[in-house]
Amino acid sequence: MRILVAAHDFYPDPGSGGSGRYVYETARRLVSRGHEVSVVTRRRGDVPARETVDGVDVRRYDLSVANRSAPEILRQLPDAAGAVNAACKGIDPDVLSLQGPVTGVLSDRAVPDDVPRSCTFHSPWPTEYLLRTRDGDLPRWRRELNASLRRQLERRLLERADDVVTLSRFMDDQLCGVYGPVHDASVVPGGVDTETYRPDAGTYDRMEGGADADGTAFLTVRRLSPRMGHELLLDAFADHAPDHPDDRLYVAGDGPLREELEARAARLGIDDRVTFLGYVPDADLPSVYATADAFVLPTTRLEGFGLATLEALSSGTPAVGTPVGGTVEILSECERSPEIPERMLLAGVDEDELAAALGRWSALSPAELERAGEACRRHVRERYTWDRTVEKREKRYAERVA
Repeated sequence: MRILVAAHDFYPDPGSGGSGRYVYETARRLVSRGHEVSVVTRRRGDVPARETVDGVDVRRYDLSVANRSAPEILRQLPDAAGAVNAACKGIDPDVLSLQGPVTGVLSDRAVPDDVPRSCTFHSPWPTEYLLRTRDGDLPRWRRELNASLRRQLERRLLERADDVVTLSRFMDDQLCGVYGPVHDASVVPGGVDTETYRPDAGTYDRMEGGADADGTAFLTVRRLSPRMGHELLLDAFADHAPDHPDDRLYVAGDGPLREELEARAARLGIDDRVTFLGYVPDADLPSVYATADAFVLPTTRLEGFGLATLEALSSGTPAVGTPVGGTVEILSECERSPEIPERMLLAGVDEDELAAALGRWSALSPAELERAGEACRRHVRERYTWDRTVEKREKRYAERVA
């Protein structure tokens, strides 16, 4: 098949997120299975307009939408539409995979109507925008107007799709909650590269003492931005720290809240126990996960799937998470293993609840943590590999083409 993917972003472009990683991992595996895959996406950072990445034909156009007002986005659309038309020229796809609202709408206009459309709904765009700008300076009416444009564009995309795929049951519920029942929707979870993320990936030098250090090394890996729950984690760790003097917390990732979070750690008196690692290159992430004793995902709102959780589990590092979004599905299944000695999924988004969980996991012996890590990795290898994801996506595409 010739597959055209209209993507919001694409890994490893600068600033690409979970959806960009999903597009990259599925696209390159579809190429390895004999398909021709082209990706049209926004240009982010100093990257070429066109290149081949792991066999994937990547074509980029210029458009800035992050935190932009409705008029600012609308003014850019005519030029962006021309650029997308040019990028799509000569591809002649058998199927159009829509994986981003703006690029999806523009690509939909550039591709003939008789080409089947498959839409991957990663997250509700208007909801993401409202959460991201909640604490900003824009008046409410402006935020609602800007969210309305995003809602209209995304709704058009869903209406044009022949089928819709979400990455979790939670996101399927979000889809229906924002846009109502959607025809022919199904859940196809994302995955993880279990050969990259593994327990023997090495020790990360910046994590003091590595795997042999005294105490428990807790880790979180995520962008330092609203809804990610770093404030909750710092508060809970501050409650936990006095009775566990050797435990440490490592925060990997960067973002607009870094200074605020560092100041919070200082106010709580735990700045000597918390290490902000900043941006960690992808090549180093496997060793970061492997060095930690336990991973924490403290999301407070809208966790569409949870790729970082899978990366930790694949690395043999048990995870503790709030009951938000796709985390519920991943951890509720995993913690059923008899080799998992403590609950992984919290009962609520609560500081005391999280602090108590940190205490329970900190009390485990190295042998118990190792057995739990082996069970976590086995769970991921049985249910969440990228190959399983691609097999299901390939089947959906083939059904539409037929």
